[in-house]
Amino acid sequence: MRTQSPARTLLGVLGIAAALTASACGSTDESGTAEPSPGGLTSTTSEAATTTTTTTSAPTETTAPHPDRCLIGELQVTLGQPSGAAGSQEIPLVFTNTGTRDCILHGYPGVSYVAAPDGPQVGAAAERDGGTETPVTVAPGARATAAVRATVVQNYPADTCGPTPVAGFRVYPPNDTGSVFLPYPTTGCSQTGVKQLSVQPVTG
Repeated sequence: MRTQSPARTLLGVLGIAAALTASACGSTDESGTAEPSPGGLTSTTSEAATTTTTTTSAPTETTAPHPDRCLIGELQVTLGQPSGAAGSQEIPLVFTNTGTRDCILHGYPGVSYVAAPDGPQVGAAAERDGGTETPVTVAPGARATAAVRATVVQNYPADTCGPTPVAGFRVYPPNDTGSVFLPYPTTGCSQTGVKQLSVQPVTG
């Protein structure tokens, strides 16, 4: 019976230990990527694509749509002589060009009763009353007119009208947000469902 030397015995033990260690660490596939051992964790990494969106705003309108219109600052607005009709008064609105350029009035003025020069509107504003809208060129010093018809509100039942004293008119030239107060003391209807005023377009 042959007895192995201590060196050969030590080498055999180390070989077995190396084999067990390699088995525990897993194996390598053909692509060279390490495969996890049973019970191990798998980590996956993916690239995220980034998309940039650019939004272009539309250009802002900076040009005045009607640069030739008459503005309130270059107009004197007055009342002409009223004339009576059945159950109403017709009152001319007179627009005088006090500026230094020709300008255009086109369409209907805005007209309403007010309780005071800077007071609130009383009742319904003037309704547009037919007529043809024609541009009117007003030279410096020249005038254009628009007719306002004011109903005699005492002809309405008091509970329908709600008669209220008014100090005059608030008038806006066509296509303008500026206004003037024109004194015209009378009685208006506080109820907005009553037609108390009507206005025609500006004429030369």
